[in-house]
Order: sequence, then C-alpha cells, then structure tokens
Amino acid sequence: MTKWLVPTLAACLLCAALPARAETLTLPAPDIQSGKALMQALNERHSARRFSPRPLSDRLLGDLLWAACGVNRPDGRRTIPTALNRQDIEIYVLRADGAWLYDAPRHSLEQATERDLRGLLGAQAFAREAPVTLLYVSDARKNDNELYAAMHAGSAYQNVGLFCASVGLNNVVRASHDAEALAQGLNLPAHKRIMISQSLGWGE
Repeated sequence: MTKWLVPTLAACLLCAALPARAETLTLPAPDIQSGKALMQALNERHSARRFSPRPLSDRLLGDLLWAACGVNRPDGRRTIPTALNRQDIEIYVLRADGAWLYDAPRHSLEQATERDLRGLLGAQAFAREAPVTLLYVSDARKNDNELYAAMHAGSAYQNVGLFCASVGLNNVVRASHDAEALAQGLNLPAHKRIMISQSLGWGE
C-alpha cells in the first residue's frame, strides 16, 4: 500500500507546482458584411457612459476586436495603419471573467488573468460596470516612439468607436484609470505601456 501512496503523493505535489495553463478562446471569423454603412456610422458615432450588464457575444466581441486591429490581408497587415508596419498595439479585454489578450493573427483570446481588473478603472462607476473595457497597450520593443504609439492607439479606438456606432453599442474612451495597478495586474513587462482605455457595452 505504501509503495502506491508515495508516487501518487509526489505526482499530486508536482501538479500543484505547475503553473495553470492559460485558457484560449477562439473567436468566430469576422463578419465583414455586418453593420451599418460607413457614413451612417460616422453620423451616429458618439461617446456614451451608460451601460447595461448584458454581455457581448463572442461573435460581436470578435468582430469588434477585428475592427480594432485585426488581420485584413494575407500578408498579415492590419485594419489600422502603423508607422513602418510596426504593429506595436496590443489589446487586453477586461471582463468579469478576467483579462484576455487579443491574438490578432489567430483571431483568438488568451487569458492573462482570471482576476476581474475592472475595479482599477478609476472612480467613475460606469467604467467598473461596463461589461467590457479594452486596454490599448504599446510594445516599445516594436516601437519606442511615443507619438507613433499614441497615433496607433487612436486609430484602433476610433475603429472601435465606429464599429460600436454601426451595431448600436455604447462606448467611451478614457484616460482616468490606474495604469500602474493595471500593469501589475496584467503582469506587463516594463517595455509595454498602457496608452488608453475604452469602456463599451449595450446601452441601458
């Protein structure tokens, strides 16, 4: 009996010491035929700070992230321009079930943490209550020019704003968040910088 107990105990201890495998969520292929015409979306684009707790479907979230910086050509280029095609912008998705990193080439989400980080989005209650907040992060190893990083983040959040207008979602771009605490919560290395956040969801 003892000879079976020892290996089993050792195996349990080994499993407990191993890091948890990150969860991957494969998103549905983007529906490029959906939404309103561009001129109509431009006419209806606006900031709104009231959100329903109703979650976004995986398809809608996938379309939104593809609009933000998805791959739209066979050579890997994106829906937004970046200086010298540096593609330095990463997008983290903050939800009740944790924080997720958008993998544009695979059109999937990789869980960065199971912790709900929306409580670090500042004093405005609507930001903590919005079902989704996007964090736009620039990687200085790909682009160390802060002006370019700001331009790239702006292109991404403008695409998201237009997408929200085209499907009826509310959204607002925000700079009032605890960037240091969020970076710690996401375990971001020093070369990655949070540029801006964007809270979004269905209206009440």
